[in-house]
Amino acid sequence: MIMEYLLVRQRFTDYDQWRAAFDSLAEVRAAAGMRTALVSVNADQPDEAVVLFECEDAQAMQQHYASEALKEAHRQAGVVPGSNHTTVLLTR
Repeated sequence: MIMEYLLVRQRFTDYDQWRAAFDSLAEVRAAAGMRTALVSVNADQPDEAVVLFECEDAQAMQQHYASEALKEAHRQAGVVPGSNHTTVLLTR
């Protein structure tokens, strides 16, 4: 069975602000079949969040990632423009 994960790295201006915006989308992510596996901060760069999601439905995950709701959450979260990097991972 192939499992898909999404690894997200993004810088923020204020962790508490970022975390509140991240948490506000929990139900939206769940509806897209995304389970949060890890939320962490880069030890070498403490203004960078590193998040790992387990994804049941690649298409739903991609739709969520392109959504206006997520773009607005990034604005509210203080995500540094241009700092958002994603990697899709597969296990076999």
